[in-house]
Amino acid sequence: MASKDKANDESPLSASQVAERFDRSPKGTIPKDLQSMLLPEPKPYKYKGLEAKRDARSDEKPTAPMMPKWFGASSVPCRDKLAKPPRVLLNGKDLRPLTVFNPEDRRIYNDISYPWGTICKVLTSSGSGSGVIVGPRHVLTASHVVDWRSNGAGTVEVHRSGGSVRAITAITRVWFYTKVTGSVGWFELDEDYAVLVTADRIGDLFGWMGTRTYNSSWDDEPYWFNIGYPGSIGSALRPTFQRDKKLNEPWHDLGPARSMETHADITPGNSGGPMFAFWSDGPYVVAVVSAEDSDENWCAGGSWLTKLVRHARDQDA
Repeated sequence: MASKDKANDESPLSASQVAERFDRSPKGTIPKDLQSMLLPEPKPYKYKGLEAKRDARSDEKPTAPMMPKWFGASSVPCRDKLAKPPRVLLNGKDLRPLTVFNPEDRRIYNDISYPWGTICKVLTSSGSGSGVIVGPRHVLTASHVVDWRSNGAGTVEVHRSGGSVRAITAITRVWFYTKVTGSVGWFELDEDYAVLVTADRIGDLFGWMGTRTYNSSWDDEPYWFNIGYPGSIGSALRPTFQRDKKLNEPWHDLGPARSMETHADITPGNSGGPMFAFWSDGPYVVAVVSAEDSDENWCAGGSWLTKLVRHARDQDA
């Protein structure tokens, strides 16, 4: 029986035919009314390391937060709900969804009131992590979130929630003490932080948190909040928060860089998210999420964290 539609009888092109027919070189310019839809390719960011002298006296002066008046401020963010996935049947039985909301302390939220709108999702070719705005164009994250091995291009998304994001900006520079790559070792754990300098002054719009040096007198007190983008909840597309968490600084961890253990719920994607608490003039970050373990999870802080943020803000105002 002859085909009624000869077009359907055509075979796909072979690889050699495709190479001959399609030319990579452009044949014109993008119309002006379409150019606004095209995002520019981010340029590689530059690395700036600080000399690490453990025996040097470190300045523990805090960096102050900035609370924008136009978003308001709140002590707890407005909770959000994961969209209910459509029901999919296979042979009359439900297929289980890939995204599972575990019965734990982390809860997703969607709220750009201060300080909850300062949460950032950090994206590089090595993957994604969490961060928080700590200056006009400064984002604090974990060193191991930074892509140290490829061309060094990356972006910061401010308050990504599902399919929406409030701002996107390129990373132009990274300030750090230690380039932490691969798995986080014990000798790198307490130095696992970096400050990203962004192309746009996102802090002027969303505000920023301050930073303080952790004091061991705060051990085992439920002061602490955490926000971040865990991959195990909402596929790392929605921010989560948890509250009333404890930190504990081991007695043997001495010097300007310190590690802290915590039983806060931390999984991949939370890396770089802040551990912070509220003081009378606003929230201050004392550590960033660094590593997970079967018995406890770990954060990185100390006076070097505060010094690094202050240095980055002074050098790249």
